Amino acid sequence: MKLFLSRCLAIVAAIALLTGCAKEEYADTAQKEYEAAKRRIDRGEYSAAAFDLEQFSSNYPYSRFAVKAELLRIFAAYKGGEYVAGETQALRFIDQHPRHPNVDYAKYMLAMCYYKQRGKAQHDPTQNKSAIDAFKRLIREHPDSSYAEDGKSRLQSLHNTLAEHELHVGKYYYDKKLYVAANNRFQDVIKHYQTTPSIEEALYYLASSYAKMGLERDARRSAQILRHNYPGSSWSKKAAEFL
Repeated sequence: MKLFLSRCLAIVAAIALLTGCAKEEYADTAQKEYEAAKRRIDRGEYSAAAFDLEQFSSNYPYSRFAVKAELLRIFAAYKGGEYVAGETQALRFIDQHPRHPNVDYAKYMLAMCYYKQRGKAQHDPTQNKSAIDAFKRLIREHPDSSYAEDGKSRLQSLHNTLAEHELHVGKYYYDKKLYVAANNRFQDVIKHYQTTPSIEEALYYLASSYAKMGLERDARRSAQILRHNYPGSSWSKKAAEFL
């Protein structure tokens, strides 16, 4: 009986030793592969690094580098211009690690992926709006984050582009003599984008569209607002015909 117990204990000890060695080997290999991916990023090999990090996440899901690898993969996708992949990975990280200390970084990178895909004023504004929503979320949920400060600086340029888009569409309707539709677009600029350079031109076309519809009192009021707020503007001088 004693011999049997001794053999059992020896087997258990051997298994524990093997398990410990396997864990140590797992940890060492994970660290080496993670550091290799980082070196690829340092060399600017972003797509290759993103692929390696994807493999890393599959092979070492319980490594102490697993979460770091997820964040690094978002960065690699972004730097490699793979913005849709960056969006997907950032959203997944935010969903799976909502309380992680670096979740603000994932939210920032999500916003930046949208930002990099933003269109010009004449194009579809979907990505611009997505970037605004993502930056606002970052600022609201992490007001003290260093990334929030950068987000604030980018919001104005995004608003400028959206204002230009609304103005561009409004002028298209105006040229087509669709004055009601045009008027609605100009009002949107005035209501939502008051800090943008497009506001002066929007006020002029708002007055003009009212005049085209025979609403002289509304045209005069819009022209007066333009002249009062932007007395030196060329659009203010042009709107004198409606006063």
